[in-house]
Amino acid sequence: MADWSESDLEVAGGRLHLYRRGVGPPVVLAHGATDNGRCWSRVAAALEDTYELIAYDARGHGRSTDVAESIRPGADLVAVAEGLGLERPAAMGHSMGAGAASEAVTLRPELFAAAVLEDPAWGLTPPSRPQAGERLRTLTGWVESLQQMDLEGVIATGREQNPTWHEDEFAAWAESKLQYRPGPDRPRQPFDWRERVRSLSCPVLLVCGTPGTALVSAETASDAAGLNPLIEVARFAAGHNVRREAFEGYVDAVRAFLAVHLKA
Repeated sequence: MADWSESDLEVAGGRLHLYRRGVGPPVVLAHGATDNGRCWSRVAAALEDTYELIAYDARGHGRSTDVAESIRPGADLVAVAEGLGLERPAAMGHSMGAGAASEAVTLRPELFAAAVLEDPAWGLTPPSRPQAGERLRTLTGWVESLQQMDLEGVIATGREQNPTWHEDEFAAWAESKLQYRPGPDRPRQPFDWRERVRSLSCPVLLVCGTPGTALVSAETASDAAGLNPLIEVARFAAGHNVRREAFEGYVDAVRAFLAVHLKA
């Protein structure tokens, strides 16, 4: 099994650290908050026989430069696809990265062939938006507590907190927590997820976990599919980290979806 090749890409207002492996039609991978590009390693190993996987560290994460407030996350994913000269890639993201992927394919619909969105932050009602900001502050505080440990200590904590995860997940997950640099705490911008859903013009696989433990509720998933016929929903018995908790089903669903919508 090959490992990633690594490089840096200069983008507006900074630099993104990239990871590449595999051969075939390209898939750009956008990780969730506090993770890094290497957190896609297990998925990439399962897909690299058919696809080229390109992951990157988001700003403030991994080995990329710090957060730039004026840069939209989706614009960075577009910059990766354009900077590498990728021809009609798929955009695939988890959580924060799913937001970046959905934004990228609406910013440049002609550039992307398809998108896979793992538990994006859709369905938050206006009264819950302040709660979303509080969750981010809580998340940052949790990571700061991990950053008082060494790598082995973070790995041990990860194993304790996530007993169902495969052992191969923990090294990159722990490394990413020690690398995380949050941006400034600023007011959250209004976000109409329904408008985002309506604007999606490529085939989309919406990957969801168990209602109540994942972000996307059953109602939100049903609403999304009703708003846009290009959306296909795949739900698994898992929490927010669907691919880590329902790995085989996740990979099978992604393979089947990409086989239809991402051609060589």
